[in-house]
Amino acid sequence: MNWLVRCALCAFVGLNVLHVCFAAEKVLPPKADFVCLQCHGDYVSGEHVHPAIQSGCEACHKLDKSPEGSYVVLRGTESGCRDCHRLETTMHVHFPYAAGMCLRCHAPHNSTKPNLLRLNINEICLDCHLQHPGRAASASMPTIELNGSNSAGHPYLGHPVSEVPDPLQGGEMSCLSCHLAHGGTKPHLLKMGAQIPGDALNQNTETRDLCEACHLRLWGLPDGKARRKHNKQK
Repeated sequence: MNWLVRCALCAFVGLNVLHVCFAAEKVLPPKADFVCLQCHGDYVSGEHVHPAIQSGCEACHKLDKSPEGSYVVLRGTESGCRDCHRLETTMHVHFPYAAGMCLRCHAPHNSTKPNLLRLNINEICLDCHLQHPGRAASASMPTIELNGSNSAGHPYLGHPVSEVPDPLQGGEMSCLSCHLAHGGTKPHLLKMGAQIPGDALNQNTETRDLCEACHLRLWGLPDGKARRKHNKQK
């Protein structure tokens, strides 16, 4: 039964609409304004929902009244996300993250993707970093060239970036198989050895560890000890 119909029935028999109908549905957050959700009820349900919604709409929004009219606006700017998500200080930082452009990658209310991502990981990254005519690369926005299906070609010709299993982390290989989303200690936001599951070279932080850890796993040599044994047999 449609939730609006249920509410009408509850109101007819004198029940508390907000606490009975919606609490049973487990859709409305406890402090949300019922008026907002008459139009925006779809924001509070879904596969992945922003936990801040539990604090109600006014945790992030406010009513801005003026002679021209009233508007619902964000409290502050996008960087208001940092009221809860504190900025991490790193040696190399992803520009959108440093600039508080959280909504470039994340959905504010809900998403079908983990971590409230707007799209698949590679779709988000390539929207800015895929090389094409008219886009000039820069230090803050380097670009890469891939094959026609955007599944291979980085960091060298033929190297897969999607559509194959990730040997280290499981799932499908993506930009985040090698890079960090927000920032890190290595140039190009590359992962360090300590951030690679079962690091092949005992948590060594050289950039090449990232490549060696993955390729050793592909060769059936999951750790440094197995690697040394393999070298002795040559």
